[in-house]
Order: sequence, then C-alpha cells, then structure tokens
Amino acid sequence: MAETRAKVIEVDFAARRRVRPVRRPQAVRIQQLSAVHALRRSGDFVVFWRPPARRHAGEYLGGRWDWGWTLFVWTSDSAVGPVWGDLVNGRGYVPQRMSRSGFFAFLRRASDVGGLLMDGELDGGGHVIRADTEQLIRRDEALVALGR
Repeated sequence: MAETRAKVIEVDFAARRRVRPVRRPQAVRIQQLSAVHALRRSGDFVVFWRPPARRHAGEYLGGRWDWGWTLFVWTSDSAVGPVWGDLVNGRGYVPQRMSRSGFFAFLRRASDVGGLLMDGELDGGGHVIRADTEQLIRRDEALVALGR
C-alpha cells in the first residue's frame, strides 16, 4: 500500500448517529451486520484499489481511524451501492474480488492495515462513508474471524 495517501475519505460516525436513516428500496437494502458476523458469514469480499502507476504504489480505498489505516471492504457487489460508478469511472478505482482464503492471505500480508470497515455506505460520490461503529473491526480480530 502507498505510504502517502493523496485522498483520505472521511468517516463521519457522529453524523451517522444524528441523521435519520434513509429508507432504501427493499431490493437494494443492505442488511448491516456487525463486522465479525459479516466476516464469518461471507465467502467473498470486494475492495477497491488504484493499480500502481509508473513510479507510484497502488492505493486501496480506506481511511484513517484510531488504529491506523482502515480498509473499506464489502461482502458483495450489491453492498457497495449506487456509488460503484463514481468509484470506478470517476475516481479510477478498480474492484478487486477476493475469495475468503484469498482475503485472509491478503490481510495477513497487509501489515499497514490496522482494521476493516465492513459494508459501509458511501455518499457524496464516494468521498464520505457512513457506517456504525459495529461495522469496524481491528485487523487481528478480523484474522481470527476469517480463520474460523
């Protein structure tokens, strides 16, 4: 992962608690589980990254949190929601789908990742993520949950 992050997405938990949740159509509604439950029940994962350009390292979609770099992870393509196009077409991210075992191996190697944010909702063209604190999990706890 890149040592410097050009753009860091804000995680606004305080606003999430103040704002009334928007009702989504039933077909698009995401069942929000705690991060541990999401990791245990899912067989596949989706992360977004910008592949390395000449003289630049690749960059995964994430943000800063108390424990350091937090990787944004979704349990399905549909969980990403309507900002998929903004991330891919507008911001140049590429979806990377990983099997459970592949994600476990990736996370073991990604020592600069301090934690995960599971199935967060992106707003503002993908520049702000909305999530509950239960959707956060530390990297070491995630590895235990994935290993089961």
